Amino acid sequence: MKKNSIVYLLALFSILSYNSKAQGYNIGIRAGISQTKFMGPSETNAIENFSLTGGFHFGINFQWNFNDVVGLRSEILYNQNGSGYSFDSDDAYYLYRPLITGLSVLDPSSPRDEWALLRDKTNIELNHSFAYLELPQTVHLRISDRFEVYGGGYVGFLLNPLAVGTMEFGEGDLFENPHIFVQGLDFDYDTDLPGEFNNFSSSQLLLIVNDQDVDIPRTIGAYYFFENEEQYDQKFKSIDYGLIGGVSYYLNRGFYTSLRVQYGLNDLTRQSGDVSYQELNADRTYVFNDDDDRSFGFYLSLGFKF
Repeated sequence: MKKNSIVYLLALFSILSYNSKAQGYNIGIRAGISQTKFMGPSETNAIENFSLTGGFHFGINFQWNFNDVVGLRSEILYNQNGSGYSFDSDDAYYLYRPLITGLSVLDPSSPRDEWALLRDKTNIELNHSFAYLELPQTVHLRISDRFEVYGGGYVGFLLNPLAVGTMEFGEGDLFENPHIFVQGLDFDYDTDLPGEFNNFSSSQLLLIVNDQDVDIPRTIGAYYFFENEEQYDQKFKSIDYGLIGGVSYYLNRGFYTSLRVQYGLNDLTRQSGDVSYQELNADRTYVFNDDDDRSFGFYLSLGFKF
């Protein structure tokens, strides 16, 4: 039965390959790995870096061949993009909500001027993992029997923006500086709510501020620092677009390996959702960054066209 299935598949591939060649088009599949990052400016008086992180991609494509040299390819691609992120400053802030006395719940009615504001050394490490549905359009130029170069553009629709990491706050000895802590970051930028935290009642950190014991959650969501949804927008935009360039090497008539570079032209972040870690307004409301954050990546693929 297995041998018959293999024979049927080979026959189907042969028919598709023959028909597509006869009719001047190709249908193909492509999958591979990627190294991607965000690119953007650093906050003043801080070391802020984006770094490459790994992902994968796969999809199907259709290529219309104008002749033996030039073709136009359209793709539907699932693409896992992302970026490492680190922030390091000797003077950043941590602003948290006060607690109702004796209860492990937040008091949303407390005015901001009663909230504790701490400034100290801060280190943040985050690993972003974003899923996109992308629609690349590229022109392909066959320069020899083995090599092909191509270029064009893409538009991508954000499906699932996630990030995990840690925030280390404070420096020195815990007994000399009793507000030192390490807090987990578990972000879903699409679904997290203001003030949201994880496992607060069973897992919390104890700080001492103004000689008072204060409990904070061990793990927080993307919008934990906000009181309500009117104060912010979702941080990342739902659409990305940019340029593509690459080269393919054909091992035979249909099987190839490809290396492409992708450069985003759209600012990935909304100003109304990108909070500064170093500044607050006089009334303790947040300062939002007007940064131009873009995507960049390398993609290594294996593909087959029929």
